[in-house]
Amino acid sequence: MAAPRESVSLLFKLYCLAVMTLMAAAYTIALRYTRTSDKELYFSSTAVCITEVIKLLLSVGILAKETGSLDRFKASLRENVLRSPKELMKLSVPSLVYAVQNNMAFLALSNLDAAVYQVTYQLKIPCTALCTVLMLNRTLSKLQWISVFMLCGGVTLVQWKPAQATKIVFLQVLEASTLLLWLSIQTTS
Repeated sequence: MAAPRESVSLLFKLYCLAVMTLMAAAYTIALRYTRTSDKELYFSSTAVCITEVIKLLLSVGILAKETGSLDRFKASLRENVLRSPKELMKLSVPSLVYAVQNNMAFLALSNLDAAVYQVTYQLKIPCTALCTVLMLNRTLSKLQWISVFMLCGGVTLVQWKPAQATKIVFLQVLEASTLLLWLSIQTTS
């Protein structure tokens, strides 16, 4: 028997959507600024490594809070990490790919306009949808397929004349992406 679904309010969904949109935009703009400024550049691999260490510390902190005691925390780490090397190896493949992807993001933002980068970066969504259908044998609804094709069309339009990708185009694409994300939230809830 499936667990009962928790009801999440529309206001909370919109709040999460707004926060995620602002974070993605701020990340891209800040990263682009730091990679193209006249100051001395930092190593992108160092930034990626520091980010991953921070995420690891946050994850360990959350696990410690959820387990409630030091003994249960140690037992959970021992059982799920040390005694499961096969599972750890399975998780290391996507982790390495993710690290390479983050380093490539730094390289792309050093050489591309922020608007072009942001729009092109959204191609991960159609790629994920395609892999989900082909590898996991899942089906997408008609609305989800329409959303994927609209996203591909938007990327194509921006890439058609990347020199004209200005703030206005970036804002229009951001609005369209927000609308598509909102539609996908509605279809999954």
